[in-house]
Amino acid sequence: MRPPSLPRPRDRETAARFGAVLCLVAGGLSVTMTSLVPQGMSTGMKAAVIGASLAMMVVGILLVVAGERLQTWLWLPVPILGVLTIVLSGLASRDASASGQVFLCAPVLFAASQLPAASAWLVTTCAVVADGVLVLSVTPSGDAAVDLLYVSVALVLSTWLLVRAGERNARLTDRLRELAAVDPLTGLVTRRVLDDAARSALSVADGDGGTALVLLDVDEFKTINDTWGHPTGDAVLVHLADTVRRHGGPGDVVSRLGGDELALLLPGSTHEAARRRASELVEAVRASPLERAHDEPIALTISVGVAHAPTHAVDLRRLYAAADRALYVAKRAGRDQVGSVPAEVVTSG
Repeated sequence: MRPPSLPRPRDRETAARFGAVLCLVAGGLSVTMTSLVPQGMSTGMKAAVIGASLAMMVVGILLVVAGERLQTWLWLPVPILGVLTIVLSGLASRDASASGQVFLCAPVLFAASQLPAASAWLVTTCAVVADGVLVLSVTPSGDAAVDLLYVSVALVLSTWLLVRAGERNARLTDRLRELAAVDPLTGLVTRRVLDDAARSALSVADGDGGTALVLLDVDEFKTINDTWGHPTGDAVLVHLADTVRRHGGPGDVVSRLGGDELALLLPGSTHEAARRRASELVEAVRASPLERAHDEPIALTISVGVAHAPTHAVDLRRLYAAADRALYVAKRAGRDQVGSVPAEVVTSG
């Protein structure tokens, strides 16, 4: 289980690739420059720079090959190690020029584009403070202070812009996910949500009675649309959805499958209990005509098909097939009733 206090990237795979490239390129470049280019640094400082660079490269490799649990512990060290390596290189080479400081943008951009806002601002703060230490230690002059100011402002602005853009994209993504999960007309969940809930219920051991699927649609719905128009047909669907919701239990999942067909998933329900619930729905719809402001109410009835796992099926596809057959049994029998099929009709196919 992921520790709640550790940051989690917006997109794990993208962050892993980005972080790995950052670590390997920056670490490899730092090791190469420190080892091969004479820079007049002490042996101890050279060892510190190479050690930090190699550590960053190892972290980059781990980001690619490690599992999600280990990755969770590496997201923040990646940019922090980047800041540390860049500043150590600057201290070792006594280079505090703007061209050297600008490399601090790399870990800041990684954190701001991939990590939560709090982590991004932490990394930016570390980068600004570390840059200040570098500049004031190497060239405590007015020109260096101006460079420090420019670089710090650039880092803060970059973080602010990327964090705001990431938060906006996250809100849009959440909104799109919500729209994909909810039918805009009835407010019921979509079939994708129902299927996920059904697969989850079917995967649970059969110690709670099983899982029932109830399919229902409006009798003579085409006639309603043709007689009173599609806006009235939409009102019928909203009215039906409200009726089914009012008679639902806390664990039920009510979904609009399409057109005038709705579905009710009953986890932990026996076949007999599901049939009773379906009969109650038939009676409730019959007793609740669609009220209209200036016209007579429209009487409504529904046909319902009930299937049960494991009575009729052991997987979702067969459960849908059984419920659909049961629905057509109700229609052929005259509508306004509940239909079901014996278990052997489905399992033998």
